[in-house]
Amino acid sequence: MRRTTVAATIAVALLVAVCAAVLVLAQRPRPGADPAKWPVEVLAADPAVALPYALHVTPDGCPGFSLSSPVPEDNRIVPGSGSSTVQLAPGHYALWACFGTVDETEGARRTVAHRISTPNETLTSMNAALVRAPFGEVVRVDGSMGGGPPRLTDWMTDHGGYTYGIGYMHPDGDASRRAVVEAMIASVVWDQ
Repeated sequence: MRRTTVAATIAVALLVAVCAAVLVLAQRPRPGADPAKWPVEVLAADPAVALPYALHVTPDGCPGFSLSSPVPEDNRIVPGSGSSTVQLAPGHYALWACFGTVDETEGARRTVAHRISTPNETLTSMNAALVRAPFGEVVRVDGSMGGGPPRLTDWMTDHGGYTYGIGYMHPDGDASRRAVVEAMIASVVWDQ
């Protein structure tokens, strides 16, 4: 009888400890949701990346910008999204969008923090970093679609009262064109 009581007491104590740990962890923000804890990086465009074409991007409802590209402009507009893309190679796309005014989005940092703290079945965001680009601060974040490995990297920035995003979508495990997209980002010149 005494062994049963001791075993039951230990089992109850373990159960209480596990429940307490779950409650504490559930109340903590997801790792990476605090911009103050994000690492700071510098966007250094690889000079070996050839960007012979000039593209002009005019997102729906926002001022535009120009950037250099390794491919000519084909500006595939994604219907209903206000975004457009260019194909860098099979399965590798650079894309850009304007998400609205900073008043609407609360800015790039807040947008990324919200994406990290509220994952959904379509997109889980992680690995945020503050990036110093030639034109100012950019917030980089990786995205996993449907729970798989990261396949999307977004660089978000606020400029002229608007929040913009430049993304890189790629196949699982093959981010081989990331340096190209970073060079494209470094070449951005704003219309205003």
